[in-house]
Amino acid sequence: MLNISFYGQNGNPPQIIRVGEEFYQWLADSDFAQVGRSKITTICIDGEAVKLPLIRLSSTTRSMLIACFNEMILKETEAMLVELESTLAKEILEKRTYRIKKLLELLNGCKNSSFAYLQRE
Repeated sequence: MLNISFYGQNGNPPQIIRVGEEFYQWLADSDFAQVGRSKITTICIDGEAVKLPLIRLSSTTRSMLIACFNEMILKETEAMLVELESTLAKEILEKRTYRIKKLLELLNGCKNSSFAYLQRE
């Protein structure tokens, strides 16, 4: 499992989204990987200063990520609906359902203005 983490500026606990390697690779091959650049940033976690490679969630970067996740969710939902029409095979739907759930978690993290940073590990 790999992590995509959202961090705030004021020391609030991060939101860590655990994703499978296949999903992470799928994201890496998408527009998601093109949005923002990681920069070593010092933040406070549990009262301790930590340096991490983070992407600053500026309004532009946040908007681009939200648009990216919205588009991906729409595509996955459309593909799942097409598959539902042709078959109800659980194996097919599990992959699509997993992607949609994880994309929604990522979208909600981007929409949460209390998070100032994103980390792709």
